[in-house]
Amino acid sequence: MARANYVVWLGSGISRGRVDGLDGVVVRVLDFLQEKAATEGPDSPHLRALKDAIDLAGVQSALIPTADAATPVASWSESDRNTVVASLVGKYSDLLNIRVDGHPADYVLWDGVDVPATYASSAEPDCEHLAIAMLVLEGVLTEAPTANWDGLIEAALAELGAPADVADVVVLGDDLRNTDGIVRLIKFHGCAIRAAEDPDRYRDALIGRTDQIEDWPQANESAAIRAELVSLATTRPTLMIGLSAQDHNIKAVFSAARARMPWHWPCSPPANVFGSDRLERDHLTILEMVYYSDFTGNEEAIKASALIRAYGAQFLTALVLQIECAKLQAYLRQCEAPHLDGDDFETLGVSLRELRDRVARQAEYDRLAFIRALSELQTRALNLFRSGKIPAAGAMRHEPLGNQPVNQIPNDVGLETNGMRELAAGLGLIGRTASAAGSVIDVSATASGHRGVMRVAGAAGESAVFFAANPQASVQLEVSGTVLPDANEAVVVHSTGPVVPLARSPRGRLGRTGHGGPRHVDMSELLREAKSLKDLERRFRKAAVL
Repeated sequence: MARANYVVWLGSGISRGRVDGLDGVVVRVLDFLQEKAATEGPDSPHLRALKDAIDLAGVQSALIPTADAATPVASWSESDRNTVVASLVGKYSDLLNIRVDGHPADYVLWDGVDVPATYASSAEPDCEHLAIAMLVLEGVLTEAPTANWDGLIEAALAELGAPADVADVVVLGDDLRNTDGIVRLIKFHGCAIRAAEDPDRYRDALIGRTDQIEDWPQANESAAIRAELVSLATTRPTLMIGLSAQDHNIKAVFSAARARMPWHWPCSPPANVFGSDRLERDHLTILEMVYYSDFTGNEEAIKASALIRAYGAQFLTALVLQIECAKLQAYLRQCEAPHLDGDDFETLGVSLRELRDRVARQAEYDRLAFIRALSELQTRALNLFRSGKIPAAGAMRHEPLGNQPVNQIPNDVGLETNGMRELAAGLGLIGRTASAAGSVIDVSATASGHRGVMRVAGAAGESAVFFAANPQASVQLEVSGTVLPDANEAVVVHSTGPVVPLARSPRGRLGRTGHGGPRHVDMSELLREAKSLKDLERRFRKAAVL
């Protein structure tokens, strides 16, 4: 995933906390049919449709009350209602396929489910959507086919301040043209927002009924989208999150991909991975199809490689943290440090993983609050790092570590000047220093009110730590008053070039000199001159005095 190689297929599981899942769709349809029937005579077409729905559930008639216009679905016993709903969830497309005399074929979907109000509303994005948006902005998620009708990923990108053209929403074949955003959201079951705004063009593209799903693999209208999805399933590995893959047209895509070119086992990275509590029957069907003849005899190994046992919020939050750690480790390995070897960089990389794990422990209770706080803290830290100031309220945009995948970081033309290599090294050294000394690392302000990128509290006292990518950023930290010239507890870790002091502070201070004011650490100089990792750590401790 860190290499932007996976195509991420998304299903209703990532939106369950914000819009109706399939169980909600079923309840809406049953309620709609009964309420309409209550306003009609004894030969009500809605009542006939309601009875068709109950027959479709296939439950014993004794389990549910007699279906009539006077019996609201909410009045059914909870166990009876749950039995019917649970049965219809697995047959949702057949439910939406039920016809009501005198109404269009999509009546139960468009009016019964009330797609515009239910899925085109301005619902607030959840943790999953914000995590996906952060992965998009980091440049590691470029293709996202989704069966969801909602616009919650687009809303998450907007919340993070991303321009509208970051995501290309693809619904119809001609939407595939002129896609130049970071990510393509291929809404192969349609888009509620587009359907509500332009029903003449996009209403028929809402896929939910059995006849549509069964016809999709050969319909002319879906040919271009289908060909694109088959190509992605053929050439790039698949990660499915919150998607049961129960629909025939989804399996047809992977069947067609296998006919073109099956994946072989062993396969690194795995061709198909599912973020789920367990592998469902339809997930196994896809694995059998894509690995084809290699599946037999390798079933258990393939199944073990294909399951990441986590739900969407947990999995995607962890993925954001892992990608950011992997990027920092990639930057670290590009440091200009002639006397350090691969083992030294690996040691510092372990320290970055430990810092990641410290952060991850804060996500256990409220992942939505955590992912928002993570974005806010990262954006503040990187704005201070890159420019020495924070944008005004309302102008804040999520700041990614970078917009390229991990494997492209060594080719970044800005490596020598963007300061990211030295930032990664500084973070690794702070982690090593804090672990050795038993110091506390958090993001709170110091007792005197200085709020750095992080606070390190140990035997030497507490320090507000800042990072500066360049001399201009370091000057701006003082000009803006973020780092006060007499702040004894402030540490500024500089990435590139010598410290340029302000006129009112004529003496440049590297480390603890006996003079009041911030301690300045020149990471580029330390990395060039250190004779070993042990020497680098000693020099860093002396300069930073953490």
